[in-house]
Amino acid sequence: MLKRELRLRKRAGFKILFDAGKSYPGKYTVIYVLKGPRKFGFIASKKIGNAVQRNRAKRLMREVIRLHLTDMHDGYACILIARTTINGVSYFEVESSILQTLRKARVLKE
Repeated sequence: MLKRELRLRKRAGFKILFDAGKSYPGKYTVIYVLKGPRKFGFIASKKIGNAVQRNRAKRLMREVIRLHLTDMHDGYACILIARTTINGVSYFEVESSILQTLRKARVLKE
């Protein structure tokens, strides 16, 4: 589980990232990135499916971020939004897609 201080929890935080952040599309997720305090938000809309599928999508995204926190630059806030293509996909496919998108956003260290 991601530590509480690393999670975006308030609506205002999400709004700032959506308004001022830059989006980077990936195969299974869309990632919004903005320079600022290190925070992460995770969204899975009802388009993803029922509650079980939405929670699985968010768990997958959270786990990728948790395992690769040390590979990321400090000072970036990110929102990861699940796409409908994330359903039924293995963790390793989601991980490689998210890491590729984070490299494109220059959030990962070289």
